[in-house]
Amino acid sequence: MEIKQKILKELEKKEFPNMKFLFSDEVLDISLKLLEELLDVDKKRFNNLLKTEEKNINFSIFDYESNLDLFWSLLNHLSNVNSWDKIRKIIDTFEPKLIDFSNEVSYSKAYFEMLEYCLNNCELDIDQTKIISDSVKAYKVRWIALDTDKQNELKKINKKLSELSTRFSNNVLDSEKEFKYFLDTDEYLKEFPKSDLDNAKLKAREKWKDWYLFDSSASSYISIIKYCSDSDTRKYFAEVHGSFASKWKYDNREIVLKILDLRNKKAQILDYKNYAELSLEFKMAENPEQVIDLLTDLTIKAKPKALLEIDEIKEYFSLTEINSRDMPYYSRILKEKKYRLDDKKLKEYFEFTSIQRWLFETVEKLYDIKMKKLDNNDLSEDWNDIKYNENIEIYEVYKWDKFISYFMWDYFYNPNKRSWAWADEVRERFWDKKSIVINNMSFVKAENWKTLLTLWEVETMFHEFGHGIHSMLSKSKYADLTWVQVEWDFVELPSQLLENWSNNPETIINIASHYETWEKIPWELVDSLEKLKYFWTWNFVLGQSIYSIMDMYFHSGVVFKDVSELDKIFLEKVNELSIFKKDENYKMYCSFSHIFDWGYSAGYYSYTWADIIVSEILAVFKESWMYDKETATRFEKLILWAWSVKKASDMFKDFMWREISIEAFLKEKWL
Repeated sequence: MEIKQKILKELEKKEFPNMKFLFSDEVLDISLKLLEELLDVDKKRFNNLLKTEEKNINFSIFDYESNLDLFWSLLNHLSNVNSWDKIRKIIDTFEPKLIDFSNEVSYSKAYFEMLEYCLNNCELDIDQTKIISDSVKAYKVRWIALDTDKQNELKKINKKLSELSTRFSNNVLDSEKEFKYFLDTDEYLKEFPKSDLDNAKLKAREKWKDWYLFDSSASSYISIIKYCSDSDTRKYFAEVHGSFASKWKYDNREIVLKILDLRNKKAQILDYKNYAELSLEFKMAENPEQVIDLLTDLTIKAKPKALLEIDEIKEYFSLTEINSRDMPYYSRILKEKKYRLDDKKLKEYFEFTSIQRWLFETVEKLYDIKMKKLDNNDLSEDWNDIKYNENIEIYEVYKWDKFISYFMWDYFYNPNKRSWAWADEVRERFWDKKSIVINNMSFVKAENWKTLLTLWEVETMFHEFGHGIHSMLSKSKYADLTWVQVEWDFVELPSQLLENWSNNPETIINIASHYETWEKIPWELVDSLEKLKYFWTWNFVLGQSIYSIMDMYFHSGVVFKDVSELDKIFLEKVNELSIFKKDENYKMYCSFSHIFDWGYSAGYYSYTWADIIVSEILAVFKESWMYDKETATRFEKLILWAWSVKKASDMFKDFMWREISIEAFLKEKWL
């Protein structure tokens, strides 16, 4: 069979596609040509659609599955998990052409009028009404009535922003990939967990060094910052991680300047004061002032509590001063000595496969979701000939014994992978074709023994799977009602809520067992963990508020004349809000992918906003039982099912019977 036909067959089949084949060199070699052909198919379809007579307009003409969208989604996934020159060239070459077509659709007055006619004249069910009304609103926000010159300017801005975002992301990845740190002595490593040292030793041997290698992965950074006894080494790691992509050939500062300038120009063309106002059109928060007031209030409340926590560390260790890079090290020792909670000991009870089983059992108890791992007995092809790397696992997801989705995880670190963790839906559901939901992380895999996780990594597994069930449990059959279509400051609710079942004492005591002896975790350790559940919470809340305030400030219409001014004002603003003062090397905004690449621009506050909502909903669970079926079913029906057709504020009121309040959040965090 001709290679192109084989690709199309994979894209069109209902089963899980052969990703190993789709990501192979033979496919990538012709992918640009095929993308061009698929784009031409979609263009012709769109142009024919515009010729539809008014009497023939109905919802079905807008409901279309595109092979181009799926192929492009898969290639972007490959770029995120294994970025190298070949796939980058494909993305960089084709993306501008795709943006051109997107602009053509986005500013087509004829298409807008067809949607508006359908909304006002066609018989639509509740899902269809939501899809068409959201589309009409998007056209109005884009000011479809703008003159041609302004529309053309917006098209150029959209195209340039896409290009800059890709460059920003590549610079972050390349800057991180270059970082390698060898330690040729055991002197500073005596407090490390054995599993962390084994991993560092293995990485060094792969580079033909009989030392210890630490890289840019989150696991390496956490190991150094918490366990390395040498303050200078901790300082070096903290400075490097605060300055990725800020210098030399990977310098993102000029890119950030251009992104902010273009976003501001786009907002003004659309008659908004600034980009923050434009961004909030599709969020729960009503205006930037509401967000700033919330964050300022939290900062005021959190700062005194954060200072008390710092004072406790200084007093316990008889320190007159302490800096931010040493806080994780001393707070870890404080937990061990004063509160009898040893993170190294705790990690021995969080073995990867056990945690995965714990996660799947949790969602089965709450939502009747069952995960069936696929293997060679389930497929007509050899399973190893379908997976694009040996570490991924693929599942069929069932709800009440009904097959509802595919789920794939890719949990382990590689140097060409995008930083840390994210969830995605690389294939949207379309009628009887099931969606493919993916969780991606960067855990360091223990090659010779069992992989052990920190509690933070366990929470991350639960967090990303929370995004997954948000997608899986949607009742709608339409691709346009995917999980990311909910208001962006509500999108983190299911993920942040599910984290609370990863650190729940009842679950831990029943599930966690030692990776060697299989003995259950001692109650004393669980009790200490529960008492310290919100240890250092105040510094975390303060840190998130600072990131969110900086994000809103960046998008408030402020104009920076050059990179030097950008650096200067960023540092001044951070130090104005922070307890610990940063020096001129601190340029974390250069790798702040959330707001310059991942869609959180003027929306990073969403994590805090969702945390407030989570506290309210969690309180309802705690009033009965964390596994209370009635509460879980209400949450599923009123929020996880309903999100696709209701406003987020209405869903919250349906569940809580009132407006959002900050009190539960403050109480939970002891603020």
